[in-house]
Amino acid sequence: MSSPALEPQRLPNGLLWLARPAAGAQAAVRIVYRCGGRDDPTGRSGLSHLTLRLVAGASRYLEPGQFQRLIASAGGRSRIEIDEDFAALQTVVPAHQLERVLWAEAERMSNPRLDPDTLASARLQLRQAVQEPQLNPYARLDLAVQRHGYLTHPYQRGALGDPEQLRDVDIDTVRAFHAANFRCDRAMLIVTGAFDEATVARWVLHYFGSIRPPLPPASAPVVSSAATLPQQWPAASGASAPELRESRRPQSQTLKLALSQAPLPAAALVWQAPRADDPSTPTWQVAQALLGLGRSGRLIDTLVDEKALAHQLSLRLVQHREAGLLVAQALAAHGQTAAPVAQALQQEVLRLADEPVTDEELDKAKALLSRDTQSAECTADRLARALGEAWAVRGDVNAEAKDAALRAKLVAADVQQLWRKQVVQAPVLTLLADIGAAAGVAA
Repeated sequence: MSSPALEPQRLPNGLLWLARPAAGAQAAVRIVYRCGGRDDPTGRSGLSHLTLRLVAGASRYLEPGQFQRLIASAGGRSRIEIDEDFAALQTVVPAHQLERVLWAEAERMSNPRLDPDTLASARLQLRQAVQEPQLNPYARLDLAVQRHGYLTHPYQRGALGDPEQLRDVDIDTVRAFHAANFRCDRAMLIVTGAFDEATVARWVLHYFGSIRPPLPPASAPVVSSAATLPQQWPAASGASAPELRESRRPQSQTLKLALSQAPLPAAALVWQAPRADDPSTPTWQVAQALLGLGRSGRLIDTLVDEKALAHQLSLRLVQHREAGLLVAQALAAHGQTAAPVAQALQQEVLRLADEPVTDEELDKAKALLSRDTQSAECTADRLARALGEAWAVRGDVNAEAKDAALRAKLVAADVQQLWRKQVVQAPVLTLLADIGAAAGVAA
């Protein structure tokens, strides 16, 4: 029997919230803002990331670092997440510490300290976050997938941002961006774990209901206290940014990259995929599972185990709110170069369109997808993250349950028909990354 559909509730100030019990002795609190890398102004890549770090840093009643110390002393952990479509704060603590976290998160939402000192600290933290992925010897290939996989959409910038574009950003710019995008009526509060639902509802109303809704741009900002008694305010609109459309790739293209620190050559193939809420998403999910999910996916079975052309490979379906990518990526086996690995990888990906798919294969792919869904719901931490992403990217916290119901009805012909039209007949971007090779456009 399927679980009943989840129904988020809305506070008078516009904030959506949802509480769902989960097994275990912990509780998770996640706040998601529908503001990410896509919303960064031109020439200010990373402004969403910078603003999130300011929100997470200090507030009227929390000194810099005090929130982290409070959570650590409670035996919990916290993190921030910046994505192309959203920004999120998540904290996990023993369930008996839940009220403390709700107060602290409401305090960070309502009273963030946005001043030159906290800006300088957040700018340094952002620079460190941007530098960390660059330690990966294949970082240049990963960056090329994003920058060249998308043609015109801001997704090509990524979410972490460019520290150089933020070096001279002033606090007034940050305050204006925060007021426009990090509003309670553009956010969702998610609480999961072990708790009494009636008690949580009372806490949410008390701590978050007291946050005043956004004021019109011409009005002066009002500082509210997250600890005051709830007050009733008119619901705010919470309108999202206008939709941005990605251009279609006109023809196939091959780019060569030089990797100086990588131990093995690598290759990546990139196709355009639909946005996350596209009706064809469940079919794409099954196709990706057939080829690349699990140790016995077709790609690993053929290119790693049988032909020994690749040392390691993956097939990722990356779907954002407004566009997506299908990325097949492989590390060449010792003695191989990137080009033959890319050719073999493409042949195996395209073969899905015509080679028969057995009922056993199809059932296994669906089972692997169901396993991943169940895994995402097995702890308070994972469940909060999954629900937050579904709302921010899909606009529906019940999206995964709906996908599962549609996947159950799919047959092999559905998958192969989509593959022939959307992958076999579509242009592909090929990225060849050899060690020490010259970069450029391949002939």
